[in-house]
Amino acid sequence: MMDSRTNSQQGDGSRRPHTKGTDASDAEMTNSLYIHGGGIALKMIHEEGGGFRLTYLGPEAGAADAPSAAVPVLPAGPDAPPAASLLAQRGHGYAGAGHADAVRMTDGRSARLSPVSIERLAADRLVLRSADASLGLSADVELHLSNGLMRARTRLRNAGPHPILLIRCAALQLPLMDWATQVITSHGAWAREGHELRRSFEGGFVGRTSRLGRSGFDGPPGVTVCDASTTDSAGRALGVQLAWSGSYLIQAERQRDGAAELGAEALYEPGEVVLEPGDQFETPEVLVAVSAAGFDGLRDVWHSHARCLVRPVSRPVHFNTWEARYFDFDEASLIDLAAQARDLGVERFVLDDGWFSGRRNDKTSLGDWTPDVERFSNGLAPLIAAVHGLGMQFGLWVEPEMVSRESCLYRAHPEWALGYPDPEAPTGRNQLVLDLGNPEVCDFLFEALANLLRPGGISYLKWDCNRELYPATSSGSFRANAQVLGLYSLLDRLQAEFPDVEIESCASGGGRIDFGILPRVMRFWASDATDAEDRIRIQDSLSRYIPLELMGSHVGPSPNPITGRSFPMLFRGLVSVFGHFGVELDPARLSLDDRNMLAGLIALYKRVRPVAVRGTYRVLSAIDPAVHASTMTSEDGNEFVLRVLRTAMSDYPLQPRIVIPDLPAGARYRAVELLPGNDARTDAGEYSSEALAWTGFGGDPRRPHHGRLFHFVRIQ
Repeated sequence: MMDSRTNSQQGDGSRRPHTKGTDASDAEMTNSLYIHGGGIALKMIHEEGGGFRLTYLGPEAGAADAPSAAVPVLPAGPDAPPAASLLAQRGHGYAGAGHADAVRMTDGRSARLSPVSIERLAADRLVLRSADASLGLSADVELHLSNGLMRARTRLRNAGPHPILLIRCAALQLPLMDWATQVITSHGAWAREGHELRRSFEGGFVGRTSRLGRSGFDGPPGVTVCDASTTDSAGRALGVQLAWSGSYLIQAERQRDGAAELGAEALYEPGEVVLEPGDQFETPEVLVAVSAAGFDGLRDVWHSHARCLVRPVSRPVHFNTWEARYFDFDEASLIDLAAQARDLGVERFVLDDGWFSGRRNDKTSLGDWTPDVERFSNGLAPLIAAVHGLGMQFGLWVEPEMVSRESCLYRAHPEWALGYPDPEAPTGRNQLVLDLGNPEVCDFLFEALANLLRPGGISYLKWDCNRELYPATSSGSFRANAQVLGLYSLLDRLQAEFPDVEIESCASGGGRIDFGILPRVMRFWASDATDAEDRIRIQDSLSRYIPLELMGSHVGPSPNPITGRSFPMLFRGLVSVFGHFGVELDPARLSLDDRNMLAGLIALYKRVRPVAVRGTYRVLSAIDPAVHASTMTSEDGNEFVLRVLRTAMSDYPLQPRIVIPDLPAGARYRAVELLPGNDARTDAGEYSSEALAWTGFGGDPRRPHHGRLFHFVRIQ
C-alpha cells in the first residue's frame, strides 16, 4: 500500500462524513446551490440521473441571470442523457474519461460512484458527495472560491471491508462553457522552455502530460481555454493549474454531443495507490481562474494567488558561481570572486555545485553533504564569514534528492536508490534518485541539511533536481507518487525548522515550476538558458502564471555558453531587470566598460525593485514584431516602469510609437529615462493617460539588442 491516509470514520459509502472545521449537521443540503467569493460565483444543480451539473462559473456579476439549458435525448444515445458533470462516471452512456476508476481487489469489481448530495459548507464553499455503497467507497469533491479563483480536490474513503485499488482519479472534472472553443498549451525542453501553442478545440481532446515524475520543461501543469476573440486585454478565458510536482494529465475533451469538459489529475502507476479498509486518499489541489478581461485578467489572479503562498522577501541581487567557475575553485579563489561580486553591488553570494566531499565533476559524491576537506580545510565557516564580512548574504547549492553510485551514501545504502535492486538501473547526469517515500531517507537528508544550516550563516539554498524518475520503483514497486509527497514533507520540515532560510526550486532549469512546490520555495530558476533573447520568451511565458519577482533572471556570459550568441551588456541587464536580478559570469573576464555597465545595471535594478517586486506586469502590443515592450506598475498604481527591448532591425527607419493602455482616465505622468548608475536619468516629458493610450510613447531603442527603461510617476 502506498500513499493512503487512515480515516478514523467508519460506515457505509452513503454516510455523511465530517468536514474539518464545519459541523456537518449544520451544513445546508439542497439540489441546487449558488456560492460566491473573491469576485466569482458558481451555480450547481443535482439532477436525478444527470450528476452534478455546472450551470455557471464566472464573474459574480453575471451569475444571477445565467440560464440552465435542458439536456436533450439524442438519437442512438442513452434514454437518460448523462450530460457533462463534475462527477461524471462511465457506465451510464457517458463517453468521457470519467472522474475515477477503481476496483475491489478481492474480486475485481469496478467502482461506480453515484451522486448523493450537494452540501454547502459556507457562502464560498461546497462539497459534492458521491458513493458506491456496495464497495463502501465514497468520493467528495470540495469546491472553494477565494482570491478570484476556485480551488478543488477530491477525497476518497474506503469504509468497506476489502482493499480497493485506485487506478486513476481526477482532482477535478470541469464542464466547460459553450464559449470555450480554443485551448492554449505550452511546451519546451531543457534550455528551450516557454513555447506556446493556441489552437481551435472543435472535437476530440487536447491535453498536456508528464510521465517522468516531475512537472517538466513544458511549464506549470495547466492549460488555458478561451473564445476565438480573446486577447491579452479583452475576452473570456479560463485557466487551470494542477498544484502538483509529479506526473500528471490535463486534457480538454469535446464529446460527440458537442459538450466540452476539462480534467486535471495526477498520474498514478499500477498498484501505487491502494485504499485499505478505513483508509482515505486525497488528490492534489486544482486551481481554476476565470477572467472577463482576457489573459491579463488571468495573469493577475495567478499572481495574486502565488503571492499569497509565498512569504515576502527582499529579493537581493544574486551572484551564482556556476558559469563563473564551474568545478574549478578553492576557498581563496571564491573569496576573491566574492570580493569582485561585492564591488559590482551584489547582495547575495551563492556557491554552486562542487563544494562537497570528493566532488570534482558530475559523476561522483552526490549524497555526501559535507564540505570537501581539500578545498575547505576548516569547513565552510571561513568562506561564509568572509562573504558576510563583504556585506553579502551566503547561499549554497544542494541536490538532496539525488545520489551518485560513486559516493559513500550509495555504498552504505544502495537500497535507498530508486531502481533497487537492479545494479544497472539507468542514470541521468550520472546519478540515481533517492527514494523519498522511505522515511529513513528523508530523516537522513533532513539531518544532513540541518547540519549545514544549524551553525547559521547560510540563508539560502539553491535546491536542484537534475533528472527525472526512471525507473520510479523500489524492489519492483512503484514509488512516484510517494516520491512527490516525500519531497513536500522534507521541504515542509526544513521550513518549519529554519523559517528564515529561503529555498530556490531548480530542476535543470525550469523542470519543476508549479503551484504544488510553490508554497515551499521562494524562487524559481526559470531556465538554464541565460541567453538574453531566449529569456524574453521564457520569462514572458512563465509570467502568465508566476510573478516575475519569483523568477531568477541572471546576466550571463557573452558569447552565451549554450547558444553561442553575443549581446551587449546593456541588453542582457535590461532583460534581467524585470525579475529577480542575478549575475552568473566571471567578472575578471569582463572589459572595464562592461564591468562598469554591469555595476550600473545592478544599481538600476535596485532603483526599480520597489516597483518591480509585487508589481503588475503587462506585455504591450507593439506594431513592430521586433520590439518587446512591457510595463511594471506599482501596487498603488501611481507609478510604472516601461521597458522597451529591440531584438532585430525594423522594416522602416521611422519607429512606431508604443501604446500604453488601461491607465486611469484624466491622469498625467512625468516620465524620465532611467540610465545605468545610482541616479542617472534624463527627462522624457509629461503625458496624459489619454495621449499614451491613443498616440503612444516614442521610446524605441532603434538598434537591435538594445533597450531603454522609463519611469512614469503620476502627477498629483
